[in-house]
Amino acid sequence: MEQRGTGRFHGASDVIDLDKLERETQKILYLGLIVAVTFHAAIGSYFMFKRTEIKVVKPPTMELVIRRPRMTKPFEFKKKRIKQREYKKKEIVQRKPSAQIKTKSIQQSILGTVASYEFNSPMDLDTGSGVFLPEGIDIKMTASREPEKQISMKEEMITLDDLDTGQYKAMVIQDPNDKQSVKGFIYIATLWGAQLEPAYKRAVINLSDAVNRYTKIRSKVDKHLFIDSRKLFDTPFVFLCADTQFELTEIEARNFGEYLRKGGFVVLDNGTPENEFGAAEGSLRQMLRTSLGSDAKFLPIPNMHPLYHCFFDFDGGPPQGSEVDISQVSEAKALQSGGWAASQNTKTMYKPVFYLEGVFLENRLVAIYSDKGYAKKWASPTNNEPQLKMGVNMVVFALTQEGSIAQQKMEFFSAVQ
Repeated sequence: MEQRGTGRFHGASDVIDLDKLERETQKILYLGLIVAVTFHAAIGSYFMFKRTEIKVVKPPTMELVIRRPRMTKPFEFKKKRIKQREYKKKEIVQRKPSAQIKTKSIQQSILGTVASYEFNSPMDLDTGSGVFLPEGIDIKMTASREPEKQISMKEEMITLDDLDTGQYKAMVIQDPNDKQSVKGFIYIATLWGAQLEPAYKRAVINLSDAVNRYTKIRSKVDKHLFIDSRKLFDTPFVFLCADTQFELTEIEARNFGEYLRKGGFVVLDNGTPENEFGAAEGSLRQMLRTSLGSDAKFLPIPNMHPLYHCFFDFDGGPPQGSEVDISQVSEAKALQSGGWAASQNTKTMYKPVFYLEGVFLENRLVAIYSDKGYAKKWASPTNNEPQLKMGVNMVVFALTQEGSIAQQKMEFFSAVQ
């Protein structure tokens, strides 16, 4: 056997055992492969089972800071102590009487007598020259009317619309053959006084609307009318509803009595009819006694009186007012108790009133006293048609009654178209 490394084609590498080197290299390769697989498996397992935390940005928040108030002024109580109330008797301050209108006559031989009005001031007529009449000519001047007594509406071309200027508070014309054919105008007023303020002020407004609705009379609500005013003598119809006690001053009583005697007409309504002999009733009755003296005699107005038939017909007398609470007291209970009825919820007794009382001066009805509480019914928005129709009769009667202020004005304009 030839010794290695000694031949021509042999070298130093011939001493390497290639099989052994291959076996050792394979071991190292397999070991490295196992280490690599193990390393990557460990890394993969780590990321696979690791929990991922996601950070979320918190939304912006606003903090409410409440600061304590700071006092800029020294502390003090707002409530202040007041003086103890002193009770004093109310003194009535009488209004000064307005100027009285007087009448003076101016005599002239040709033009006749002319009536003029003035306020406590002298009135003289001095033209400084006479009437020129040519000689030899006989001139006679005749007049178809007396100027101081009447004015012909035909000759002067005057209508009722022309007279509605505010100077006259009422003027009507009624057909004698048809009582509901009445036309004209009226200003309805309520009475006020030093101690007097009317109750149920809405009542007059609804009464005025009823006059416009049922008749051809144009009705308006007038301003406050004081009892001591001379404007009272231009008003043919006045209304007063009282629910408290009051008194008239000396000037008010004298002025009101003169008004009734000169053609005035008043409707006095008790605002508390459920109170028998109450303060309002006593004050209203005393108002007429003080103004008219012994002439103020209260008499029931009979059912056949023209008051109940001048426009609408009330054959059974005046309609029921608010003196009985119809919603609580049945008619059967009232009849069973002889006219008296008790409320279901209270012990108050109600007594229906079957008539109106009147004060007559020389057979002329000058005042109506109502203990039926019509003003409360008039002020109500519903269930008041019979009561409003009764109020319309009161207005028409006051305007058409003989001797009333409205008729006195119409006599001045007697020649009607």
